[in-house]
Amino acid sequence: MVVAAALAFGGWVFFAAGGANVQKGLPYTFLFALSMFLLGFYDDLRDLSPLLRFLVQFVSALLLLIFLAPLLPDVSLWEWVLPKWAWVAPGAFWVVWMLNLYNFMDGIDGLAGGEAAVASSFFFLVFAWYGQLGWAVANLVVAAASMGFLVHNWPPARIFMGDGGSAFLGAFYGMQSLVVALSTPVPFPVLVLPFANFILDTTFTLLRRLIRREKWYQAHRSHFYQRMTDLGMTHRKVTSIELLVVVASCATAAACIPGGQLVRIALMMFVVAGITCIGIWVRVKEQAF
Repeated sequence: MVVAAALAFGGWVFFAAGGANVQKGLPYTFLFALSMFLLGFYDDLRDLSPLLRFLVQFVSALLLLIFLAPLLPDVSLWEWVLPKWAWVAPGAFWVVWMLNLYNFMDGIDGLAGGEAAVASSFFFLVFAWYGQLGWAVANLVVAAASMGFLVHNWPPARIFMGDGGSAFLGAFYGMQSLVVALSTPVPFPVLVLPFANFILDTTFTLLRRLIRREKWYQAHRSHFYQRMTDLGMTHRKVTSIELLVVVASCATAAACIPGGQLVRIALMMFVVAGITCIGIWVRVKEQAF
């Protein structure tokens, strides 16, 4: 999947370079995702320590954002304009969090690949609507590669993504959400709402494990999608439910485009409330199981 996406995108950049409508930061975003793929692939083979892996990820994201900062517009927060240094470090943490949560959610057949297929198809339409050709083509490439992979990864899976594949997707989407929000008219909520199920599941699970003083960096089966399979649901059923949530989140993200700031906040709260209700339903099922 990653090789197919890299070759297709690399070929497009090569042919487009002459009169390139390659948006700021796009080639670097793809190269960053490829570097995180290599790190994840090495981790698959050698089993790196979580701390070393996190440090390499964070430093890589931080250096790239420091390099890109002069190329990107200033960040405005209501009436204040933030200096570059004020958003670079939090931005790097955001990218690394997206990278790792995608890895955490790659635990059952078809889920991570299906998320990428749906989300990137949606992003292709959004970027085409905004006239952002480069980002549209990049997401079309990722969507096509993910769909080809999903044919063999749909439950029961015959091939698996591994840390390399999930790191590539998480790094790509994390860096894309930051760079695109800063350099194009596409609103930030539109870029993150398709991953609301991944973000909420992982964030809640991490906080829950920290409160319980568990070793959060070790493998576990505490994510909601894993708890759903423990209730007897098949991988196919859980993945289908998750992808329906992704489709609904994409529809809500589309509704954010014409809306103002208050409308976008209300829509985000609506998605959070809906996914929270699913989590409560899982908890009630566990108590009755």
